[in-house]
Amino acid sequence: MRRYLAASLAVLSLTALAACGQPQTAGEPQSALQPGSQGPGQQTIATPAGGQPAPSAGPTAKPGGGLLAEKSGVEGTLSIKIRWASQTVKGIPEEGQITEVYKRTAQLLCPVTSSDEASFSYFNLIDNPNSSDPFAATGSYQQWLNEECTGTLTIDDTYHFNDPTIAGPEPIVHTSGKRSFSLRDLPFTIETDLHRTRTRYMFLSPSANGFQQHEAQGYPAKLVSASAAPMATMDFTLVGPIGGGKGEIKVQGGMVYVDWTFTRGRHQQ
Repeated sequence: MRRYLAASLAVLSLTALAACGQPQTAGEPQSALQPGSQGPGQQTIATPAGGQPAPSAGPTAKPGGGLLAEKSGVEGTLSIKIRWASQTVKGIPEEGQITEVYKRTAQLLCPVTSSDEASFSYFNLIDNPNSSDPFAATGSYQQWLNEECTGTLTIDDTYHFNDPTIAGPEPIVHTSGKRSFSLRDLPFTIETDLHRTRTRYMFLSPSANGFQQHEAQGYPAKLVSASAAPMATMDFTLVGPIGGGKGEIKVQGGMVYVDWTFTRGRHQQ
């Protein structure tokens, strides 16, 4: 288990770098991957949704407070929806302005399995990366491990560069499409703090290739990559055991909305 968590952290770090992308060159439409002033792993207190399990369906209360861990190997399914809606305007009218509109929706289906109860928190690896002993015993925790998330990403973005030195309206560059993806064994993290009776969810922002940037005057048609959100991960905490929930993260020019449900057993969309 410790080897799995350490390897997962390394993969998560690489994923964060990939999702943040490179800065844009003025006057060219940004690769649909980002804009990126949002930091990875922004944590938000979220709101429970109807997917929270009834007490009889999950862990039971521990005498004196807290939760008893579920047995290892319990199977469940997470259905996650990520929606990004924003509009940004950069620059000043006298020198040129770039307007970008992002409309993206990802749908994910993720089978998960409960792990053994552990005395250390996986999130200590993320929150304290320089810790001399990230596996130090700090309490009682239960992780739910991702097996392979699959889903689709749909985008409908526009880019407009208004150049005051050019007569007439500049073209609006449109990028759109729907693509499938698989996170394979890339980790997202769900962990219940059994002593504090709360569960923390860290979801990865999925990405896909092959979206169509449509031809416009001065801009050739091409295929580009895109991610579901402008940050690499989305981090939420809810009171209680694993269940459904929803959260919002403010981003430049708009919001990212995340909704998820949890059901026990394996389910198909």
